[in-house]
Amino acid sequence: MVTVEIFEDLQCKDCTRLQHLLEETLLPLLGEEIEVVRRDFPLAKHPEAFALAAEAHYLRATEGRTAEWEWRKKCLLALGQVHAPSAGRDRSGVEADLAEAHARGVAKTPTVFVGNHVLIEHFTAEELIAAIRDSQ
Repeated sequence: MVTVEIFEDLQCKDCTRLQHLLEETLLPLLGEEIEVVRRDFPLAKHPEAFALAAEAHYLRATEGRTAEWEWRKKCLLALGQVHAPSAGRDRSGVEADLAEAHARGVAKTPTVFVGNHVLIEHFTAEELIAAIRDSQ
């Protein structure tokens, strides 16, 4: 099992592209061979990204991974049209992801770690698949 760790911003156009890549190519092709771990790196230029990420963490904790993934998908595929609930959510999960991202040198989204490969912002499905195959 290869871990594909994604640092994403839920208001990022390039993260929307990665969402499509996950659904249309990566999971159908390699879903049994990979574990996708989604982490948050909300960028300051996206005003609601932090609150959207906090909601994703809340959903994971209260309803499970499927609810979290559906929220992420909804945010990314309806970019800018989804708003975080008005109720404030615990920020600690997002803050922990941010701290981890900074410690690992993440500066752009999406940033994907696969084994000893790092793919940043603009990459192809072929490059991601090659990184996974190389890490098996």
